[in-house]
Amino acid sequence: MSRCTRRAIALLSVSAGLILRAGGVWAQPAPTPWLLTTEAQLQGRAVPAAIEAFWTSKGRARNFQGQDGLKLAGMAFVQADRSRERGAIVLVSGRTETMLKYKETVYDLYRNGYTVYLHDHRGQGLSEREAATRSEPQKGYVRRFDDYVLDLRQFIAQHVVPARHARVFLWAHSMGGAISAALLESDAPELQHIRAAVLSSPMLQIEGMVPMLRLPADILSCNLARARVHFGHETDYHFGGGGYKAAAFESNPYTHSAPRYARFVAQYASVPRVRLGSPTWGWLARSCDAAQAVREGGAQVRLPLLLMVAGGDRIVHNAGARAFCLALKQTSPAGCGGEDGGPVEIPDANHELFIEVDAMRRPAMERALQFLAAQ
Repeated sequence: MSRCTRRAIALLSVSAGLILRAGGVWAQPAPTPWLLTTEAQLQGRAVPAAIEAFWTSKGRARNFQGQDGLKLAGMAFVQADRSRERGAIVLVSGRTETMLKYKETVYDLYRNGYTVYLHDHRGQGLSEREAATRSEPQKGYVRRFDDYVLDLRQFIAQHVVPARHARVFLWAHSMGGAISAALLESDAPELQHIRAAVLSSPMLQIEGMVPMLRLPADILSCNLARARVHFGHETDYHFGGGGYKAAAFESNPYTHSAPRYARFVAQYASVPRVRLGSPTWGWLARSCDAAQAVREGGAQVRLPLLLMVAGGDRIVHNAGARAFCLALKQTSPAGCGGEDGGPVEIPDANHELFIEVDAMRRPAMERALQFLAAQ
């Protein structure tokens, strides 16, 4: 049986609620009762306290040195009983994010049987800033986008591979989706340890600098960024950009969930060093180039992949995800796991699928968990 055939069967099993058991016998299991927190629980005291207790009691530092010797922060939440572990998930976050923002998601993944590894990218969160912006740590900057990918490879090689998990998955959001897709399109030796990947709202086409126009950055902003970098402004904020400022809930482009939005804003307030402001011209120019290369290289992905997009996204353009999935279908009929191999869309959702309202977060989480269970 070819890899493409196995992948198509696995994805069919997700949509049909089937699993392939030893010996090739199809069986219809009872729906998996995935354990997921709710907004109502987050507004009480018991569950937030349980999440914090979990974070401090189960989390173990997995710090490491990235490219150019930058000190990067990482954590691992390893299942106590490895014999019952469903697998290990490497969670790859987005721009401006920190591990601390993912407490609820990590808690849910762990309760559903997964070990979870995650780290803060260079230049953000609890990780060290690059030399060019170290004196202004809220500037969103990267000198080489590929360093994000190399850092991820180093993290996997140093902390995930030695643990010898039976199954390892990537679970990536936004910029993390672009980083993970770049890794999946490569011939990196770490890929032999990865079984499948989930991409959420991946940064495969960036929003332009004037959000009300809803124009992709490729039309103007990317070329402007490249020009500004050429003339020595790579570490300057882009036009209209500045330091960290929490948007009012009513105008935020991330989520419709008031309690989840309040939680991550409070987290950034309690640990000021994780705050990150707007992108610099340098970050924008390198990210534009990376997003274009990744969406055009989808046919190079050889692992099962589920790609989910938010129907109301105002951070990235879903046209980039559709182009990536179309390229992927050239080598894999299953594509990204949605209708006709396209993305799976969560209607009306904002960018942050994993901190959305329950009615949007639950189907995204369940779809992703069921996909991984089928691999």
